Order: sequence, then C-alpha cells, then structure tokens
Amino acid sequence: MLVQTEQLQALGVEPDRIYIDRGFSGTTRTNRSGLDQALAAVWDGSVFTVTKFDRFARNMAEANEILTDLRGRGVLFGLGASVYDWDDPFGRLFLQTLAMVAEFEANLNHLRTREGMAIAKRKGKLRGKQPKLPESAQRSIRRRYADGEGSLADLAEEYTVGRSTIHRVIHRSPAPGAAPHEAP
Repeated sequence: MLVQTEQLQALGVEPDRIYIDRGFSGTTRTNRSGLDQALAAVWDGSVFTVTKFDRFARNMAEANEILTDLRGRGVLFGLGASVYDWDDPFGRLFLQTLAMVAEFEANLNHLRTREGMAIAKRKGKLRGKQPKLPESAQRSIRRRYADGEGSLADLAEEYTVGRSTIHRVIHRSPAPGAAPHEAP
C-alpha cells in the first residue's frame, strides 16, 4: 500500500484524495469501501487515477461498469501518468485490452493456486483446518457425554473450547480408523 500511495503522490494526487482498500484480494468488488469512496470523490472534469489497472478492476465486466460510470459523469481515467478518454475509440480499445489482460492474469493465478493446492494435498501437506481438540480428547468427550458425565457447558469449560465445538465433536462421526460412537 505504501508503494502505491507514494506512486499516486508522485503523480500529483493529494494525500487526502488517496483512498485505500486494506486486506482485500480476489476478483470481486464486494465491500471495497476505498474504491467506492474514490469513485464518489470525483467530479466532472477530474481524473480518476490508479497506479495499475488491476488495482481497480479485475475483470472485463467490472472495468466496463466503472469506466462507463466515470464517462457518464465527465471523469477521465488516469493510468499512471497517462490519461485516457473512454469516448475515444483507441482509449477504449486500450482500456478494454488491459481489462482483458487483468482478468486473464486473475484466472491464471486462481488456476495456479488450485494446482498448487492439489499437489500439496497429494503430498499430504494440505490437510485443511485442523481440529481444535486431538482425537483422543474427542473420544473422551463423546464417551463422557454419552455416559452422562458432563453437559455441553461443563465439557466446553473443562477443555477450554466453545460449546459449539463440543456439540460438533459429539454429533460428528469419528475420524477414519477411530472407533464409532453411538449418538446419545
């Protein structure tokens, strides 16, 4: 974020006119309040500036929606030090090409991530979210609950987990290879 902020300031964007979304990734625009604030802060004759195309739109549809909205409000689009007019056929072609490349890159990243996860899973290095309690503790909880030796609240307090965790342990079948239990 700091690099982008510095780049925008070097392009002449005032610090109080820089809007940032922190902690967001992916291809959707949901809950990007920084982008929404930036889009709301431009007016007729101003330039909406970004450092990289994929920072504001990650697919063709989103780019088209935002750029069409900006054009309708008389706002130009600045990419780095260059300014593009959505009404100009060459500017539109260039920006649509950038949108297409951004969407392609996002799709490639998703594909690579899925491939990497599949390889890690085959190697046994991707096991998903690990249970909060070891299998031995889960067996003990199931046995004790079935024998009436403790309530959900008592067992949760004893094992320092939430009641919902105890509930899942009791009502979930045991891990493969573990002895099955009967529901109370």
